Amino acid sequence: MGLLPAAAWGTNTSGADTVLGSATGTTELTKGWTVQSSAVAKETGDQVSLPGYSTAGWLKLSKPETLMAALLENGRYPDIFYSNNLTSVPTAQFDVNWWYRNQLTVHPRPGQHTYLIMNGISGRANLWVNGKKVADQAQLQGSYSQLEYDITSLVTNGSNAIALDVYKNDDSKYLTSGTIDWNPKAPDRNTGLVFAPQLAQDGAISVRDTHVLQDNAKDLSTSDLTVKTNLRNNADTAQTATFAGTISRPGTRIPFAKKVTVPAGKTVTVTVTKADAPGLHIVRPAVWWPYQMGDQPLYHLDSNAFANGERADGYSTDFGIRTVTSYLTKVVPGKTHGPYGYRQFVINGVPFVIRGGGWSPDMFLRYSAQNIADQISYIKNLGLNTLRFEGNFTPDDMLRQMDRAGLLAMEGWQCCDRWEDPSKTWPAELKANAANQAFHVAQMLRDHPSVFTFYHGSDNEPDADKEAIYLTAFTAADWQTPQIASAEYKSSAKLGPSGSKEGPYNYVPPNYWWANGTQTKPTDDDTFTNAGSAYGLDTESSAGNTIPTTNSLNRFLSSADQDKIWDLSSTNGGGSGPDIFHVYKYNNYTKTGRLGQYNTPLWNRYGKWSDLASYQRIAQVGEYEIARAQFEAYLGNSKDEANPSTGLIYWMMNKAWPSLQWNIYGYDFDQSGVYFGTKKAGEPVHVMYGYDDGSIRVANLTNDRQSGLTATAKFIDINGKVQGTSQAAVPALFSQDVRTVLMPKVPAGISKTYFLELTLTRGHAVVSRNVYWLSTKKDDIDWKKTLGEGFGVTYGSGGYADLTGLQNLGKATVKAAAHTRIEGRDAVTTVTIRNVSGDRTPAFFTRADVLRANVSGDNQVLPIQWSDNEVTLWPGQRQTITARYRLSELKGASPLVSLSGWNIGNQTVRAR
Repeated sequence: MGLLPAAAWGTNTSGADTVLGSATGTTELTKGWTVQSSAVAKETGDQVSLPGYSTAGWLKLSKPETLMAALLENGRYPDIFYSNNLTSVPTAQFDVNWWYRNQLTVHPRPGQHTYLIMNGISGRANLWVNGKKVADQAQLQGSYSQLEYDITSLVTNGSNAIALDVYKNDDSKYLTSGTIDWNPKAPDRNTGLVFAPQLAQDGAISVRDTHVLQDNAKDLSTSDLTVKTNLRNNADTAQTATFAGTISRPGTRIPFAKKVTVPAGKTVTVTVTKADAPGLHIVRPAVWWPYQMGDQPLYHLDSNAFANGERADGYSTDFGIRTVTSYLTKVVPGKTHGPYGYRQFVINGVPFVIRGGGWSPDMFLRYSAQNIADQISYIKNLGLNTLRFEGNFTPDDMLRQMDRAGLLAMEGWQCCDRWEDPSKTWPAELKANAANQAFHVAQMLRDHPSVFTFYHGSDNEPDADKEAIYLTAFTAADWQTPQIASAEYKSSAKLGPSGSKEGPYNYVPPNYWWANGTQTKPTDDDTFTNAGSAYGLDTESSAGNTIPTTNSLNRFLSSADQDKIWDLSSTNGGGSGPDIFHVYKYNNYTKTGRLGQYNTPLWNRYGKWSDLASYQRIAQVGEYEIARAQFEAYLGNSKDEANPSTGLIYWMMNKAWPSLQWNIYGYDFDQSGVYFGTKKAGEPVHVMYGYDDGSIRVANLTNDRQSGLTATAKFIDINGKVQGTSQAAVPALFSQDVRTVLMPKVPAGISKTYFLELTLTRGHAVVSRNVYWLSTKKDDIDWKKTLGEGFGVTYGSGGYADLTGLQNLGKATVKAAAHTRIEGRDAVTTVTIRNVSGDRTPAFFTRADVLRANVSGDNQVLPIQWSDNEVTLWPGQRQTITARYRLSELKGASPLVSLSGWNIGNQTVRAR
């Protein structure tokens, strides 16, 4: 998430009661919470939970949040992420229990029933209401549990109080949220509330577990909908209830109603089908697609239960009509590496390549809807289609935003903590908690069209007993999309082979990803872990470290910290270099506590550096090169008959804090070379180079047929001379198609470091342009020493590719013109860059940034969406790129555009 000021995370509230009306309905208790350590507030729960108990000196919260979020909101530990400030937070303060308290004014009507719904506790807690203990910590635990308590007899007309006695969270003991090795653990271990509790004020009937099932024709020409709900009778006598509502979207309104009798104190499941309401058979439904493949229409369900002539309760939600399936790809005997093939997902009958990243919430689980909207805009700008959630399930708002945006959510349990311990080590209370959390998670996710699968294991498959707990819960919740055993190449008793794999997580050169032959098949590891070349479905993998731009580094690292990044001692192989807190030595497996594994190949492939500026020049180019190759390889190999690539989850998309490791964009919305290399590979219609065989391939990621295209490849030596040109017409490309269109040979006599310029045109229009810097000397991978290892690649005796010729590029001269227009709340800055050099020197890796004029210090405009960036132009060439950002981000200043690059002088132009 971005580096938001305190106001962006929420502001303190007053200590006055939260006032609730007497109308029937469910209210999220987001306001009025206060917290205090039990070392300060030493009274017992029967006292703390009494209305009128004094909370003078307690911390006021803007919404339910973890203890660290509460402390930060109240001004403790400023600049928490700068340098190693995080280590200054005393952790002993969280060893004792803390109180969460809320005081409400409630005016219940006669006959009204009141329920307190607890939506998870990070840790465990005792619950008290108005001086009475309602729940014990043995039951009330788990980040994603949902437990409902009837407090009708405790609620009074007027002030009421809720108090939670919260124990420190511990993901080695409880089924809770955790961040594994992604970042340092929060000092409070994420203890406290994350999802707001709810107060339900119902009539004689409560409506629970309402949802819509869909039975879609294979060609999606029709959809039969079923509305299901549970009606609970809260009264002492049988109730005749009518469950009624509508399903609607623009131009469509489908009413339904069904009358049932619910015995006293019982719950009845009501199922409404097309037999009850013929309109639930929809002809030509509006179909939901991922954003690159179509539109995202949503239907709205509005439902109510009526009893005794009045509305007793109701529920509404949005959903999308779409069909998701999966299968294991065909095994070609003697050629397919995986004995069961690979997991292929299909949406609305169309197989597609998953391209996304792993999701991380803020380190302190703070949530901002605007921050999420900005991140979603980045992911779409990158041309990616999926986020993987390894645990850390988000507030519903994020999934609603993903539904509207057309992004896919790959959900599942996390690894490396209590969730993956054998179920035989779970006591009875933990098994009950697991069942509760599984059912609630399925409920939370099932109606979102963005959610297309669920992984019941991450590094490991669930054992048979655990799998039974999960599958029983998901069946009870009417889950309708594929469930997978493991994110690794493992099998479970019921779900069978996963067809997925994981890793690697550290530096590998571009040709690693493109290798797809027998050398990439592990001989001693049937889980295919750290066999990350582009085949199968890789649920987490990247080349490791991500070096933010210097603008970003200045926001969270001191000069001394920054000097550690480029320290020359980090060029002596894996494990070399100084310790850096913001890389963080999470564990021995990742081996990224030092930058040696990353910097050593950069040093040998690109040449030497002597300071941060010269290092950054190489690091940004190197990041772009690797990220582009990784995503392109998973597209380029997607049609391989024996070992097709079916998807890639880059590890990771974002990070919980400012980091030098595993992220495509920064916590502050920084866009480094990894960002723009990924973006280049994500073009809707894209031309690419195969590092394995030198082929030129074209991909169509849209749902439209692409025709009339021409691909051109130019080999250009380091001095700018065109040494060879190849061109071919591209056959018509259908949706998700990838074709090899050229097999050009590298011209004899070309320089050791050279360029390859690819263009894809339709008539005179450029559809895709892609520039590579290559070497006649290839990276030599020792595959026997590389496969199965988490530290990245081991080089063979042939050594590194030689890209040092880039160091000898002469100075290029560019000119730029920029202007800005206003579109609603956005500003759009257009920049035209021209290479006006007098010789053949390219302007290599030229980057544009939008700045605020006449602002001292940090004047970079973020977040921002570029159409392209870090471009390479030869003399006489020009390219126009655009940037979109919120007008408010200028903060009243005029926009400037700065240009920088590998071999151009820095310059700034006005962009009014």
